[in-house]
Amino acid sequence: MNKSAPCTYALAVLGLFGACNTWQQAAAQRSLVFVLHNADSLQFRMIDGEPVREAIGHVHISQGNVDITCDRALQYVETGVTHLTGNLVVRDERTVMRSPRGIYHRTDRRAEAFDGVVLDDGNVRLTASYGEYMAEPRIGFFRGHVRIVDTASTVTADSLTYFRNTQQSIAEGRVRIVNETDHVVITGGKLEHDARTQFSRMLFDPVLVQQDSLPTGAAETLVVRSEIMEAYRDSVNRFVAIDSVRIVRADLAGVAGMAAFFTQGDSILLRRSPVVWYGETQISGDSMNVYLIRRKLRQVDVMGNAGALSRSDSLHPDRMDQVVGESMRLTFGDTALSRIDVEVRAISLYHIYEDTLENGLNKISGDRIVMHFSGGKVSSLRIVGGVEGQYVPENLAKNREQEYALPGLAWRTDRPRLPHRAPRGAATSK
Repeated sequence: MNKSAPCTYALAVLGLFGACNTWQQAAAQRSLVFVLHNADSLQFRMIDGEPVREAIGHVHISQGNVDITCDRALQYVETGVTHLTGNLVVRDERTVMRSPRGIYHRTDRRAEAFDGVVLDDGNVRLTASYGEYMAEPRIGFFRGHVRIVDTASTVTADSLTYFRNTQQSIAEGRVRIVNETDHVVITGGKLEHDARTQFSRMLFDPVLVQQDSLPTGAAETLVVRSEIMEAYRDSVNRFVAIDSVRIVRADLAGVAGMAAFFTQGDSILLRRSPVVWYGETQISGDSMNVYLIRRKLRQVDVMGNAGALSRSDSLHPDRMDQVVGESMRLTFGDTALSRIDVEVRAISLYHIYEDTLENGLNKISGDRIVMHFSGGKVSSLRIVGGVEGQYVPENLAKNREQEYALPGLAWRTDRPRLPHRAPRGAATSK
């Protein structure tokens, strides 16, 4: 454009982009005015009977707080639709969207981008095959190979809707989150995220997978399934699984109505009638806290209707050592249960294997019971307060194990198992 002809330039701008007749009118309606700030040349022609105006070369356009640059802008005068090609950049305050080509809809202040989109707001970088951004109410929609990267994680999905004003987003369709810091991958069908509170919720068959490298070089996998999976990134980072929770990792497995995982504290809180299996031991109660040290189970605290079953002998799979009480603490060694402390209305039933005529079972109750285990069998037992006991000889106990079982305890068969192969994409610690 010939910049020595300012009058011609002004007339061209007003004609091309439909500005108001006076400066006062333009100021009053500045949010609706489509302004051409720069172009190397202007052309006027007809396409399918509709007048079209074309700006070519170093094109710079704006409408309100939306700023657009590209190589070529082709505006259909009657519809207010402008086709933008070549190095397209759309800016709205701190948000920048880039694409090879796109369309801008003047009436509803809406920009579309095609053939690969990159959006960056200084904190998050998003890429997709297609993008759409509405300047008011500042909502973005993206689809096709959507990928979002921030300082904490990477998210991929089929589509994403981003609400700029509330900093909330919804990702849908084959959603996958990779968190390298915690070595966690979460998959599901729908992700809701609030950037202000750092809260996320995964829906539609969410699965959490965590892999850690053992000193031997092998990888140990934790898999958690539930109806809802939530993540909190605040002073205490944690994942919360809700409804039909199923947990499995090597010899440790569990089911519960709710589970909270503290990624830095190496602990798991289980609520709503949880059941945990470790080796040949089954633990149940109203709620329980599971504590690990370097991913090894070390302690389980059970609160309310606490009970534990342990297979007492491989030759007698139907025989279970049993203990119940109001609360219970189980302590584990490297490979097996080593101690059980039971408080309040404590009852213990355990089998005796001494290859003597005194074989059978003992049933003992008291205010408190402390049991020590060795090789999976009871090695010592101490009862405190209100002690009562019963001994049943082998000839009466044989084949009548269920008659002597403690009420409310039964070995469950719904223990979760690891798949033959870990789900694809699991992150592994270095």
